[in-house]
Amino acid sequence: MGAVNKRIVIKVGEGSLQTGYATTVQIGEENLPPQAETQARLPPAPELRVLYQQWQMAYRRLGGLLSSGYRLEAQDGVTNVSDFSDKARCQQLSQRLRDYVHHWLNGEDFRPIREKVLEQLSPQDTSRILLQTSDPLLLRLPWYELHFFQRYRQAEVGICLPHYQQVSYRGSRSAKVRVLAVIGDAAGLDTHTDCELLQQLPDAEVHFLPEPDVDTFNQRLWDEKGWDILFFAGHSRSHQHCVPDIAAKEETIDTEARGEILLNATDRLTVKQLKHALSKAIDRGLNTAIFNSCDGLGLATDLADLHIPQVLVMREPVPDRVAHRFLQGFLTSFSAGRPFYVAVREAREKLQGLESQFPCATWLPVIVQNLAETPPTWRSLQGKPETSPSKHPDKSVVSPGKNLPAKPLEPVTRAHWQRAFVAGMGVFATVFGLRLVGGLERFELKAYDYLLRSRPTESLDDRLLIITNTEADVVANPNTQNNRSISDSTLSDVLTKLEDLDPQLIGLDIYLQGEIQTPKLAQQVKETDRLMTICKVSDHTTNTPATPPPPDIENIDRIGASDFVTDDHGDVLRRHLLALLPPADSVCQVYPTFSLAIVNRYLREAHDIAENEGEQIGVAQLSPVRERTFGSYHNADSTGSQIMLNYRILREPEQTGCGGVIETPADCISVGDFLSGSVDGLRSRIEGKIILIGTTANGFGDSWLTPYTQASSIDRQVPGVFLQAQMISQLVSAALGERSFISSWADWQEGLWTLGWAIVGGAVGLSQKAWKVWLRLLLAEGVLVLGCWLLLAEGNVWVPWVPSAIALPAAAVTTQQMSKIRSALSKISSS
Repeated sequence: MGAVNKRIVIKVGEGSLQTGYATTVQIGEENLPPQAETQARLPPAPELRVLYQQWQMAYRRLGGLLSSGYRLEAQDGVTNVSDFSDKARCQQLSQRLRDYVHHWLNGEDFRPIREKVLEQLSPQDTSRILLQTSDPLLLRLPWYELHFFQRYRQAEVGICLPHYQQVSYRGSRSAKVRVLAVIGDAAGLDTHTDCELLQQLPDAEVHFLPEPDVDTFNQRLWDEKGWDILFFAGHSRSHQHCVPDIAAKEETIDTEARGEILLNATDRLTVKQLKHALSKAIDRGLNTAIFNSCDGLGLATDLADLHIPQVLVMREPVPDRVAHRFLQGFLTSFSAGRPFYVAVREAREKLQGLESQFPCATWLPVIVQNLAETPPTWRSLQGKPETSPSKHPDKSVVSPGKNLPAKPLEPVTRAHWQRAFVAGMGVFATVFGLRLVGGLERFELKAYDYLLRSRPTESLDDRLLIITNTEADVVANPNTQNNRSISDSTLSDVLTKLEDLDPQLIGLDIYLQGEIQTPKLAQQVKETDRLMTICKVSDHTTNTPATPPPPDIENIDRIGASDFVTDDHGDVLRRHLLALLPPADSVCQVYPTFSLAIVNRYLREAHDIAENEGEQIGVAQLSPVRERTFGSYHNADSTGSQIMLNYRILREPEQTGCGGVIETPADCISVGDFLSGSVDGLRSRIEGKIILIGTTANGFGDSWLTPYTQASSIDRQVPGVFLQAQMISQLVSAALGERSFISSWADWQEGLWTLGWAIVGGAVGLSQKAWKVWLRLLLAEGVLVLGCWLLLAEGNVWVPWVPSAIALPAAAVTTQQMSKIRSALSKISSS
């Protein structure tokens, strides 16, 4: 089924943050009754109000806006934010707020709605996700930041009030979109850029009102021709905020005017003061109001009372540069024909490039929607129908040759099959030659990632437990002695408690170079035989310095290299480095990596399996990655000993205590929870297991991209300790015969595979009816994808998908072109 336009309405009913909310979701196609509905509850979230207020105060402190709601002043060379610590605090609080709401929506009570949305929607659907609520705080949350909505790239979130009414406008629109642009009090602002952007709109008639008085504005709203869009740029504010004092237990929506715009230096105007003029303008076709100004939710709420179809505002104070960038992106996309909600999403996401200077810029734009109305398009505002191909062409029109007898099909002869074979061979030689020089490597790695993500999930590896030094642990136990992520005293307490719980091995994925300040920790590191530590080997090709191991460790078997190897295309970690040869001048002089060193000791001590020589571990034969003999790699750095990392992805990663990171193969417990837990309660989770200790907090340079990472932002990357757990789990599982390593075919086998699909494509091209060619190509491509997926998912064999997928249609087209050329030459020779 193709992509469709859908509308999802999440109705938040009676309740509060203290008790939770009754919630209903309705899902259906646009302009049709809902096709699915279910009910659930939003669980209590008593801390949400405080978290939002803390973030809001931090955000408004940027640029000195502790109480003002004005759009920020634009000055050359000035970022309009204070210092780094203010920005960092704002970003930190925004992350806390986002994480809290993520956890809130992942609650069991809300699951029926999550599952219904996942069931009814396709990621390709163009969707409006509308949150209908009367709770002022819920109106302000940046819902589109949540993973729950990020699955749908063609969706945007809008907010609705419980009361709404359909607009009865049935008049004809002008050939141009009529825009009334009010430029209000611009003291300290750059509204000239807003005007320039509006003047660039295609098929638009823009009327500017620079700093009008109330009467002038009122008269223009009464214009007989009507307006399509009302635009305002300048200072604005909302008197009633959604987050009052922390001690407030409940909130109600103020029925008085909440929004105010500053028309000029002396006149301030509320929506209530223009109620009759605005109502008449809406009756005459006013469809959309855009307030490119600060703190506009109050204005939007007032306009919603008049049942305007939709309003586009900023939630909080907005810097000039952000306001201009958003307006430019929205107008460009919307006037080019993109759906209203998609245009808003694209423009909002483009603001991410400014967030290093203006934190949370992408949180600001918000749509307030009349639930009875459908968003406009640029063509509908001009009174034009949407462009789409006719489903029922006029059958009375006769095409030339239509009534002629059909041309008899030419029988397929041996010569045809020869052409198909020659076409397949020629295409294969071209495609496979391009592959051998690395021309397809980037695309093949992306295809490999897709197949990897599509594999079935697995159960967790209960031989491991990860003790995570989280962001909360770093804040609760700050390290004032050195630049390590965990303080010496905290680490010493963890090791002391672990000794009482009798783990099999303890892997410390934290560098302890230099002198250890705490004597007890120094003694523990030196004398705890089951403790495995790390160092880093220097790399002269990338000028990466080495990091030495902890001092005074005499047994080199207790040290492993922490080095990873990533691909040149996007720095994605697909391979597992087992061992490497350190340079002579490296202060880290160990051969096996951290994961292999731990696994060798674990297998020897827990399973009496000796360390094997060569390319074998336990019962498993290694499948080493070499530059030109493994999968799609043709230009990879294959130094050292490498294999592919066969990720273990869990069925329910959110149940592991690891923050829902899907690349985590085992259970997790934070440092704080571990230290506060009882010995008896922890014993079953610790005894006889491999315990890894590592930092998951951002900012310590140990975050990585994986084939499962869908965004490159630091908060979406995977902490190194989770990847060390993946590598250890892979080796132990393979050594014990539970899982196999990912392997590939030899070059000649991959060549035969690709040649076979090229010849299939040549055979498909023999068909003399175009619809049969494309239908058969579609079926063949489906079989190809299914075959590649099954070989990887069930057999852990990586076979060429992209070269075969290219060769298949290319050979079909080549066969057809060869047939046409032969036919033309035959006609020439006969004449």
